[in-house]
Amino acid sequence: MKKFCLVFLILLSACKASTSDKSVSILEGSACNLPCWNNITPGVTTEDEIVHFLENSDDIDQKSIQIDNQPRSIFDNHIFFSMRQSWSLNQYPKIRSDIYIINNIVSDLIICGELNVSINDVVSEIGEPENIISGDNLTGSRTVIFLNPHHGVSYIYDTANLPDELKHEISPDIEIICLNLFDAIMYGDLMDIGFFSSGHYNAEETLKVMYPWDGYGNLDEKYPPRQP
Repeated sequence: MKKFCLVFLILLSACKASTSDKSVSILEGSACNLPCWNNITPGVTTEDEIVHFLENSDDIDQKSIQIDNQPRSIFDNHIFFSMRQSWSLNQYPKIRSDIYIINNIVSDLIICGELNVSINDVVSEIGEPENIISGDNLTGSRTVIFLNPHHGVSYIYDTANLPDELKHEISPDIEIICLNLFDAIMYGDLMDIGFFSSGHYNAEETLKVMYPWDGYGNLDEKYPPRQP
């Protein structure tokens, strides 16, 4: 299950401006607010609609689209794709995405990479997070995970590349590295498979390391790392 990484995220082609431009947020130009993105809503959008979207979007790298057509964990199907980008010496996709399908419906829409989205950008659309997981025990560096279960949204940032003055401080201006839009009805099932901890923790363990949101500030003072 640990292979079942949190590297979420998804889509972003229907933006009015090209999302390959580092200055453009993936949220700009969306026809709807989170947890909907460009009329794609987990729990509502069908697999056929997603495939049609990907195959007809100019910003999607068509060669990158991979449809497994086989189950993965609790999901019936998995689709991967990346955004089209200008050629560079490092061809690792700047924005890459995973879509998980259950019963022909999108269950999760995950987007990771250079999203150009700050914590405040997400908060301005759905409000402050309900819960937070803070720890350096999920990956090599310290990972901070925000959860809005009732909205079907989670998002993360990692302290690895932050300046020293921000490594221990949560600021609304910090940019996230992954955005996960999920069917809120599936929250309990996703907790069970460790979907919000890169497969490290089951639901009971996740609840033990989770804090209720208590505002911005010092990570070690407000949200010191916990063990399950």
